[in-house]
Amino acid sequence: MTTLQKRILTSTQNLFLNNTWKSVKNLRFAVQRNIAIMLFSAFFFSCQDPIGIVIDTPSTGGQITTIFTDTVKINASTLMLDSTFTSGQSSAVVGHYIDPVLGEVTAKTFAQITLPVLSTETFTSLVFPDADKGLTVYDSIYVYVAHNGFAYGDTTKNYNLQLHRLNEDFVKSKRYTKDDVLSYNSTPLASKTFTYKDLKRAYSATQDSLLIFKLPNEVGQQIYDLVGTDTGADIDKFTAAIKGLAFVTDQNSENAFGISVSGSYVQLYYHTTNSTDRKSIPLTFYSQRFSQIQGKKQGTILQNLQLLQPLSSSLTNNRTFVQSGLGIVTKLDFPTLAVLQKAGNVTINKAELIFEPDLDQVSGNYKTPKEVALVQLESTNQIKKTTSNLIDFVALDGLSGTQYVADYNATTNSYTFNFTSFLQDFVTNKLTTKGIALVPSLLNTTTSTISIYNSDVSRMVIKNIKLNVYYSIKK
Repeated sequence: MTTLQKRILTSTQNLFLNNTWKSVKNLRFAVQRNIAIMLFSAFFFSCQDPIGIVIDTPSTGGQITTIFTDTVKINASTLMLDSTFTSGQSSAVVGHYIDPVLGEVTAKTFAQITLPVLSTETFTSLVFPDADKGLTVYDSIYVYVAHNGFAYGDTTKNYNLQLHRLNEDFVKSKRYTKDDVLSYNSTPLASKTFTYKDLKRAYSATQDSLLIFKLPNEVGQQIYDLVGTDTGADIDKFTAAIKGLAFVTDQNSENAFGISVSGSYVQLYYHTTNSTDRKSIPLTFYSQRFSQIQGKKQGTILQNLQLLQPLSSSLTNNRTFVQSGLGIVTKLDFPTLAVLQKAGNVTINKAELIFEPDLDQVSGNYKTPKEVALVQLESTNQIKKTTSNLIDFVALDGLSGTQYVADYNATTNSYTFNFTSFLQDFVTNKLTTKGIALVPSLLNTTTSTISIYNSDVSRMVIKNIKLNVYYSIKK
């Protein structure tokens, strides 16, 4: 099999075709019969014939027909998921713009103000150093906001960011979705307008480079008064008293930017009566946070998209769509792969699933997602979970369970997945599938795990989806 695979994978498609038909006249009747079977199977894939070659294998007492096909039938549709979680991620998105393809998008972020943390992210009490106790005087309070590099929409226009005081606290341990919202005071605590240059400079750990907001003294004084108290020593009591902030943009904005919530913080400043030096206590956004992301599809190609109801690509100009944050994904079904299951003695030598974005739909700053992944779906079109209640990602290696994402390749304008193990498990009945979905993803290189990434609003229009398969049938 090794020699055979090398021969296949290093030959071109046309060479296979030419050699196959030049050799047919000289093949024994049994060999011709196998080619006929192979061509009959092609009927289940498409009107185009696969490319095949038949090899005698006397050592195993049979023959192997090895086939390449790039015309596996794929039913593609656009799907809106029902639970798009945006909480618990290190980044968030804030903005408003009108996408020329997918319509109006509005994003707000909500975050708790929390106690100081240690390197282990364990919350510590809000206290002054022993040397300062009894000598402190309140000065001011500032919020420092870090940009995470994500930018969408018209970045030539200014960006207005407002900080509002939350009126309600988070529900402990709740997982928030894009549809959730917390009430906040309509009058902002602070508001500033930034240029794209300001945002790019804030993509830094240097405090002077961050987006800086001075909060009213009554907010700072309230936190200052909790230093050294029971409330200042208990995270639940503290967040109930202080709550947090809503990050909002003006509805006239024409862009959206990403915020590194874990890289942003609050600084409470004070001095002592025996010194003019300004000192500070850092507070964080290390607890609950999420983004509310809303989209209006009226008048767009997806205006008829309904929750958990696939919208066939035949109804959307033979295109499908992905939009992070809004739970819009591309669903795939492979109705003819059952032929391989029924054939028996099938070995998948190599399989690649390839997605090609339609760059004609990327005018301006509407970049495709950096990384995407594949997930299994239930018959209800909800995301399938494993027995451990984890998202059932399609893995690169079925034996090791190594999870896999595909990065965008600008040279080939494509995302490519190694689909070999998944397809082999399917044709040998080790797994079943009710369809798979292409979702925006984030790879954690430290833990080698991936998650569905809903912390921005990047989108993609897909014009070509292809499954290339090299497989062998032993007769």
